[in-house]
Amino acid sequence: MKKSLLFLITLFLGAGLFAQECADLFFSEYVEGSGNNKALEIYNPTDNSIDLSNYLISRYSNGSPVYTDQLSLSGTIQAKGVVVVTNGQTDSVWVSSGGYWSLPVDPELYEKGELHGSGIYPTPMYFNGNDAMTLEKVTGEVVDIFGKTGTDPGSNGWNDLPPTYFAIDWWTSWTKDHTLIRKADVKEGVKENPVTFMVNVEWDSIAKNYFDSLGYHRCDCGTLGVNQNEFQHSVVMYPNPSTTKAVTISASGKIEFVTLVNQLGQIVYSEEFAGQNTVAIKGDFLTTGLYIVTVRFTDKKEYVDKLIVK
Repeated sequence: MKKSLLFLITLFLGAGLFAQECADLFFSEYVEGSGNNKALEIYNPTDNSIDLSNYLISRYSNGSPVYTDQLSLSGTIQAKGVVVVTNGQTDSVWVSSGGYWSLPVDPELYEKGELHGSGIYPTPMYFNGNDAMTLEKVTGEVVDIFGKTGTDPGSNGWNDLPPTYFAIDWWTSWTKDHTLIRKADVKEGVKENPVTFMVNVEWDSIAKNYFDSLGYHRCDCGTLGVNQNEFQHSVVMYPNPSTTKAVTISASGKIEFVTLVNQLGQIVYSEEFAGQNTVAIKGDFLTTGLYIVTVRFTDKKEYVDKLIVK
């Protein structure tokens, strides 16, 4: 009897833990670029639309244990969809206290945002690579944490090197001057402040000022197409991960152009096609690592995805 009761308790607890996955919003992309090129992408893993007015973004600047500024959100995020929030400064501003010009956000990045910060410092969207960021409900419940609140890793932010995971040298940083994409197998946010923030566990790193992957997130909870209100083509990219330095892209639409960008932001492959539905890409340029694949169709719609080569 005791064994049966223990089994039922374990089963119940296990079901509760599983139910937490794909149950609430979390950050899916982080852009910490040059100047004020800052953006956060929020992903909805659930099967229902969610009212963003019940959520806000908080910044914990330079190791602060309490939030230093907050941004209230608005609008609705579709099931399996994303919303992009960018810095809102669209003009250069003279900072008299520092004696320098604060440059505007890149117009290309700004256009990718559905929501924007005020553009007047301070707001959370002036974050740097050493700031912790949280996605919270207005009731105070934290649904995701990027970084570690109450800890300042130094001006270069965090990296993937133990034991501290602090980027002492700028060239080892992951969170300063980088774009980060949440791994597809991450199905829920970090709800409790981590003992150690190991950025490489849940995030993939892309070069500074790379914006093409914003507006779309591939997740094991489910995925909508790029520009989901307009995107009509089904796309399959296989094998992914690839171990053969080759990948095939098959789509219901006619493919016009394909580009691959590596983690350094370099275009390693680009080719035009004559409107075929299936294309094969292979070559020694597909070395081990992560690539962002952009497929443009003859109707000018685009599909963006991650390719992993092992």
